Amino acid sequence: MQLPRWLFWSILLLIPVAFLLNLGVQPFIDDEGNRSVVALEMLWSGNYITPTLHGDYYYNKPPLWNWILALSFYLHGGASEWAARLPMVLCLLGFAATVYRVCRRHMSFERSFLVALLLLTCGRILFWESLLGLIDICFSWVTFGLIMVIYHQGERERWNRMFLLSYLLMVVAFMLKGLPAIVFQGLTLITYLILKKEWKRLFSLSHIGSGLLAVGILAVYYLAYNQYNSLENVFQALFVESGKRTAVAYGWGDTIKHVLNFPVELFYHFLPWTLLLYLLVKKKNRERLQGYFFLRFCFYALFVNLAVYWLSPNFYPRYILMLLPLGFILLVKMIPPATAERDNWDKVFYILGGVFIFALAGGALATLFVKDTQAIPNLYLKGISAFLPLAGLLYYYWKKPSSQFFILAAAFIVFRVGFDLLALPPRAMGGRGQNLENSSVAFANRWQDRELKVFNETHMEPANSYHIEKTMNRIIPRVYSEFDTTTYYIYNAQQYDPTLFRNQVDSFMVRHSSYPNYYVGQLRTVDPKEIERLTVGERPGF
Repeated sequence: MQLPRWLFWSILLLIPVAFLLNLGVQPFIDDEGNRSVVALEMLWSGNYITPTLHGDYYYNKPPLWNWILALSFYLHGGASEWAARLPMVLCLLGFAATVYRVCRRHMSFERSFLVALLLLTCGRILFWESLLGLIDICFSWVTFGLIMVIYHQGERERWNRMFLLSYLLMVVAFMLKGLPAIVFQGLTLITYLILKKEWKRLFSLSHIGSGLLAVGILAVYYLAYNQYNSLENVFQALFVESGKRTAVAYGWGDTIKHVLNFPVELFYHFLPWTLLLYLLVKKKNRERLQGYFFLRFCFYALFVNLAVYWLSPNFYPRYILMLLPLGFILLVKMIPPATAERDNWDKVFYILGGVFIFALAGGALATLFVKDTQAIPNLYLKGISAFLPLAGLLYYYWKKPSSQFFILAAAFIVFRVGFDLLALPPRAMGGRGQNLENSSVAFANRWQDRELKVFNETHMEPANSYHIEKTMNRIIPRVYSEFDTTTYYIYNAQQYDPTLFRNQVDSFMVRHSSYPNYYVGQLRTVDPKEIERLTVGERPGF
């Protein structure tokens, strides 16, 4: 395994370009709208303790990511897609740097750098998660750090420091995403202590004291929260948010289906590097994992934590990004040295890598002839600029087999630059996301100086909420009582019979509802029984 100096510096220089170029071009998806509008309402209200959405208490996540977004909006002088996504990219680069630093204690420079590259260039991160301003990459970075603190401090027998630092990181992770932080902390800690035959330390004063300190830190926040809202409400929501992803909420049929599909789904989402699983076929490769306790720990920490999601039907690949480096460490460690004789499996992977690069080069060239890209300025210059480096990497790939993994990773990074230049702009030129934004902004401008409220349980789609409130520069409150017949309310005709309202005066486009628009009107009656009778559907789940 060889990494030429020129290739190393080229990759290093291209990585920030690949992840930052045109970062703010793509319209928001719903989860981004949720995080961003909550952060905006914090800035407007000055209340950073109790997150709100349309002025109503927002329970789904603790507030740390909203604080980070609010800070980004403040430093940028306003909210935008770029400002919402930049913290995610910085966390991703920090995550990769941490992975490299950890691996460097156990592997050569080349293999350590490769593990970090595998994280950055697996399909799910490169073409999805790194484009979105969501919590998960930051949460994964903190959680991976927690896992590695348990191992490295434990190996030095710094038990007090291990418990203290891991619990402090758990607090940070909890403030990002809630209960999953406790699960990762607990399972990893128990796994490590059992492997080391030190499980009795679970009952030590340092462990109990660190746990109580973590509870105390969280209690300070929730005591402050309790000054505004009942703790019963927020804790019930946290447990519901976590429980709704489990087999209990879905039943045995969906759970069995998920268990069977889970390995296939993981293989697909983290291509091309899941192809390295072929290394497990050969005994000599598996033997490279023996005799290293660090690798044994990575395997068990990966398996134990992954099992939670393997048994949880409501699963998204972004939930396990913190576990990817553990798997990639094991795979990279199994890669034979460059001097080893290649068997047929190695040759097949080598050929598939070349096919991938050929397909990437072809894809870059094909964008010159796609209808959606024709309006891009300097299209041919950008297309050729993406194609030529890929063609050069393909040639170098066949000439230098000893550098194949680094060349393949470099090809994906170059392709991501081309993707930024040629695929992201068309998403801003049209499509449902952009039309939703245009409709919401136009609607907000029409209602800029008029009173407007969200009616009762009407489920506002988050991207709409973000664009409307950002444009109006104020919170559009949700009301559950004290209705009147003069106020204009936003309502969803999928939930409320339109005959409940009169003077339907406006509407805006939504993405997910079976009704293409939400409407604005005045109530015909404020009789609670009549409102209940004309409530025709539950809040739709998206």
